[in-house]
Amino acid sequence: MTGFGVVHVAIVDDHDLFREGLAAILGARSGLRVVAHGARPADVLATTEAVAIDVLLLDVELDGPPARTTIASLRRTRPDIAVIVLTMHRDAVLRRTLLAAGATDFLTKTTPSSELVERIIRAASDRPPTSSTAETQSDTGTAALLSDRELEVLRLVTRARTNAEIAAELGLAIGTVKRHVYNVFRKLEVSSRVAAISAATRLGLLD
Repeated sequence: MTGFGVVHVAIVDDHDLFREGLAAILGARSGLRVVAHGARPADVLATTEAVAIDVLLLDVELDGPPARTTIASLRRTRPDIAVIVLTMHRDAVLRRTLLAAGATDFLTKTTPSSELVERIIRAASDRPPTSSTAETQSDTGTAALLSDRELEVLRLVTRARTNAEIAAELGLAIGTVKRHVYNVFRKLEVSSRVAAISAATRLGLLD
């Protein structure tokens, strides 16, 4: 935390009204100062104010690299910045994955502003993970989530392939494909192909 106990906050969210409203709410709180906000991480991290950032509030579904990539990169290059994920998704798998990548906290956008302020101050006071630890957690947390074969099957699911078509393309039995699809659903904690695609996209597994 820098500067006489003031926590310097940056906000990354691609919804202008939400981002600007949040900046106004936080800026009115004693002890907090919003130094930058933008629709993409680069919009705040490439500014001259970036050096002062203590806490970055990061949305999940943004243009560009997935959130876990941004978080892991910050753990390597700016371990002094605490990242709080602020998303509309109540997704346990997403939460575990982003915390493993090095996020300090994970909150939904239904969180009351008073609690958000408390969590920001707490995040600024806590020591972020070291870069080596964050890299290890990120590799373990994302690579082990789905096997290479499960990812291969999932990518074909995103192309609207049926189980029979996937089996023919990969040279597998239909029963084997069904098992892989089931495992993908189980690991992502979803119950449909559409939900699996959405979850995998948020996690950055399809990049």
